[in-house]
Amino acid sequence: MNPIRVVRVIVALVAFVGLSGCVTGNILHMPGELARPDKKGPDQGAAGAPVVAVLDFTFAGAAPHEIGRDYDHAREIVWKGDPGKAMADLIAGVLGEKGVRAVRVSPGAPAPADAGARVWGSVDAFRVDARKKGTLRTTVEYSSTVSVTVHGSGGTAPAGWNSAVSSSYWTQDALVVTPDEVRDTVNGAANAAAEETVRRLVAAGVIALPGGK
Repeated sequence: MNPIRVVRVIVALVAFVGLSGCVTGNILHMPGELARPDKKGPDQGAAGAPVVAVLDFTFAGAAPHEIGRDYDHAREIVWKGDPGKAMADLIAGVLGEKGVRAVRVSPGAPAPADAGARVWGSVDAFRVDARKKGTLRTTVEYSSTVSVTVHGSGGTAPAGWNSAVSSSYWTQDALVVTPDEVRDTVNGAANAAAEETVRRLVAAGVIALPGGK
């Protein structure tokens, strides 16, 4: 075999292997946990009021979860957190801000004996995407959708009550896709879904707000 040709074959193979490795290993990891934005109001709920048990929501994805895609860099967006736990935490947080004593209950753990209402459900969609927009002045567009099906029992709610909630959040920022901006976009959609979930729980009579707020 021609020595020069051998070198060319080897170089081609190395280039192919290197490119394949970049594609399979090219992942954007979303950092941190989801959290409530800074809001004024009671954090623990009214003393002496009945407790609301918020069970961790279920989520079909397997950890670590692929939750979206950075289309400009052709890479997956992955989060090592648990969307089901995150939604339960956010819903409990919203209730606490409204003066309701809420406790998140992990899988397999018993609900508090004095719980006057129970909230549970599933996370049906939990996604965020990023892509560049524009030609002369390029920006990055982030979009996120969070959808849940919530169930509740207690109060004056009818037996078998449930409701589907979906929220979308959109923003844009500078030229480069950043993990923090990805998290902030997901956080916006998840918090909006949690707030709407609480509104529907109150409207259905599952939960009564202190003072009839």
